[in-house]
Amino acid sequence: MGSPKFYVASPIGDRTAGPEALTQLVDAIRRRGIEAYLIPMVNFRGRRNDPEYDIYDFDVAEEIADHKNSYFVLSEVSPIESYRELKQIPRERTWMGWFSVNNSPDPRARYFRPSENSCSTFPPGFIPDVPAVPADLNLDSAIDSGLMQTIREAKKRVGGANLGKAKALATEAVSIAYAQRVVNSDINFFAQSFYGQGFVREILGKHAPIITDPIRIVDVPNLPRERNVVLYNKVKSWSLIPDVMKLMPNVEFRAIEGMSYQQVVEALSTATVYLELGHLPGRDRMPREAAHFGTPVVCLARGAGYCWQDVPLPVEYRVAYREGWANQAAIALQRVLDDPSQAAIDQGDYRCWVAGERDRYEIAIDQWLELALSR
Repeated sequence: MGSPKFYVASPIGDRTAGPEALTQLVDAIRRRGIEAYLIPMVNFRGRRNDPEYDIYDFDVAEEIADHKNSYFVLSEVSPIESYRELKQIPRERTWMGWFSVNNSPDPRARYFRPSENSCSTFPPGFIPDVPAVPADLNLDSAIDSGLMQTIREAKKRVGGANLGKAKALATEAVSIAYAQRVVNSDINFFAQSFYGQGFVREILGKHAPIITDPIRIVDVPNLPRERNVVLYNKVKSWSLIPDVMKLMPNVEFRAIEGMSYQQVVEALSTATVYLELGHLPGRDRMPREAAHFGTPVVCLARGAGYCWQDVPLPVEYRVAYREGWANQAAIALQRVLDDPSQAAIDQGDYRCWVAGERDRYEIAIDQWLELALSR
């Protein structure tokens, strides 16, 4: 067998955590002297990677040139958009990374609710006053029985089945069915989070080693810390933030919205506290970025936020998603606002954990490549 080559499918041109994580992966492989390329998913061919990712070492290949010596990596988000590559590369040399579990077309992943069977919401040795509750009890459920199950699921997602939506309905149904087929095949998995690993273990009955993308470190101006400012991600927290805002009318809630990465990190570095209310489909970057800049974090335990190993904050700053959660979130926020210095001390271990992610990532890449190249 000749020299190995890795091809990593990506929605090239998008500026989100997923494309950056996939670019980081290519960079990490290339730094080890192995050929690696981004390959556009079908609807992203001909596009350029976002200029913010030019800090990484990558090239783009429009197709896989050497099938015999190639390995293929894709995310869970849209396997149908890598149909060509999945036909070319054998299953034993194909890897699916679970970066954003609930963004998969597969209903098992889209509606996955973490519980103590998949990952613990409490730190080791902690004895809670009340038992854990499964996260996101109000999350929609899959259509899991009856005739034409896949078509009915697709109909629900596209919002109906009238003539104008016929094409979208057919596309969604094919995407769901193909994703299930790929996930059920003998491909390999890795996971970006313990949440993703728990899903693969509990639902799919397989193992997925952890490869978590580290946050990007950039320089920010030495700006003064603002008082009484709660920062939140509008995209992920918009539906729940009003419940907290009405309890804290004298606090300034400031949304992260429409910002460059530089603007985001500058906002994170100056806020009093970062509040995460979103349903996290993987280990989200913003809580880690806030911690890197010394900004305390309060997190609602939804999605990957349920898993303590993905957001290992002290329990006082983790809010269970149960009845009365908004009151508990307000209490945790007020705790930070009343004494930000003490909150920063309380979360010192979390900041150290974030600081160690780069080293853990490099170790995980070495271990994963050794495993992949042995197959």
